[in-house]
Amino acid sequence: MSEKKRATRSAKLLIVGGGPGGRVSYIMARRFGVEPAVMVLNEEPTVICSLPYGVGRRLIPDGPGATVVDLSKEKRLPPDMAKDVVFGTVTAINSASKSAIVEGTNGETEIVYENLILAPGAVPWLPPADGILKDKGAETGLVVAVSDQLVNRSRLAEGVYVLRGAEDARALDELAACAKKVAVVGTGAVGLEIVEALSDRGAAVVAIEALKHAVSALDADMAAAVERRMHERGVELRLADAVKSWAPGKLTLQSGALAVDAVVFASGVRPRLDLARAMGLKIERGLVVDAAQKTSLPSVWAVGDAVQIADAASGRPVLPLIGTLAMRQAMTAVMDIAGLPAQLPPATLWGVSEIFGLHWGSVGWGEEAARRAGFRVTSLSLPVRSRDPFMPSGKDALWKVVLSTGEDEGFKSGQILGFQLVSDGDNPAHLAERFVDMIARRETVQELFGHYFIHSPAHNSVDDPFLALIALAMGKRPR
Repeated sequence: MSEKKRATRSAKLLIVGGGPGGRVSYIMARRFGVEPAVMVLNEEPTVICSLPYGVGRRLIPDGPGATVVDLSKEKRLPPDMAKDVVFGTVTAINSASKSAIVEGTNGETEIVYENLILAPGAVPWLPPADGILKDKGAETGLVVAVSDQLVNRSRLAEGVYVLRGAEDARALDELAACAKKVAVVGTGAVGLEIVEALSDRGAAVVAIEALKHAVSALDADMAAAVERRMHERGVELRLADAVKSWAPGKLTLQSGALAVDAVVFASGVRPRLDLARAMGLKIERGLVVDAAQKTSLPSVWAVGDAVQIADAASGRPVLPLIGTLAMRQAMTAVMDIAGLPAQLPPATLWGVSEIFGLHWGSVGWGEEAARRAGFRVTSLSLPVRSRDPFMPSGKDALWKVVLSTGEDEGFKSGQILGFQLVSDGDNPAHLAERFVDMIARRETVQELFGHYFIHSPAHNSVDDPFLALIALAMGKRPR
């Protein structure tokens, strides 16, 4: 019996993972002269957050294949990047000998490295339910988390779908072309985007949420607008419900059975930590790193969805699961490796999306989440019109700001802990960015005086919403 062939290569920097954090790590390594850099990919690189729009075809008419990153043609990547990419799954890392084993279709590759960046990302999470898994599946290296166990993604039963990579998106795209009725489990950003995509393709959709209201990132009073929009567009919404079992054509919930062609689980993700655990790295909610992205082992850095951060407002460890933050973490890590000064400033959580023309966004702590964490908070709600009242093109929005009462240690009175918005009007991304900065800097509502409002009749109303928030806050102070 012949031994399995093992190729060997060496690297100044080994990058495990090809998501946003991994790719930007490679780009920065080339830019700052940390070479040779080798990146290990276990699936096609893609723009993950755009995948639902490839299925829906409204924003990406060419379908999900258009989101795949061609390593030889992508303008943001070095044209010769392919020489530094190894396709396969890292099965073992020996931090003492600084070597990693990659299992690929053509056998094993041993990579000896000087520095290591872990960017393993996160995997789809499914709640335990009867019938969602087959007994066997092919070993592809792609996994999902069912309860607290990693399971090969090929074991998903017929009619069960997730969305994390290009292969998942192609499968959903095929489903959207023929399905008449589909259940989507989860109403976070990805779940809602899948709901919209399937609806745009002509399927009837049932959205299932374990919580008492949709969109866990929003409070119930803000999520109500999202729920109304879903009902207006014919989406059936099942709240405070959960999946018990699946059989082809039949989804059984706690509330009863549904006849559907398929079920899509958009019930969240979990950081992929199996390699990190095997290496003995420090893990809490995710991988623990310092401001330079260094882990608990020398010569090992970590970036992306598997990494926890300290929330800037509270100091609590949180999992951000944000691609653009992963890119900043990647640049920070590579600069540190290159001997350049780099520390990532504190950040908080954020998310912005849209469903059926209704924009929504959330930054930092919601009121419900803050109270569950034991924080004493109050909130301000402010209706905002996108144009002056005499302009018929104006659209309505609702802002909500969550403030600390100042009674908890480490918090200032009036400190802005969170911001939420639902809007029929303009893109809220730039506004959300402003509140990310305010929360990260631990600013109070009174400090909104330092955030100037620019009025242009073609772009907004003359009313300054920051002044309105200050007035609301001052009106709540004891006299």
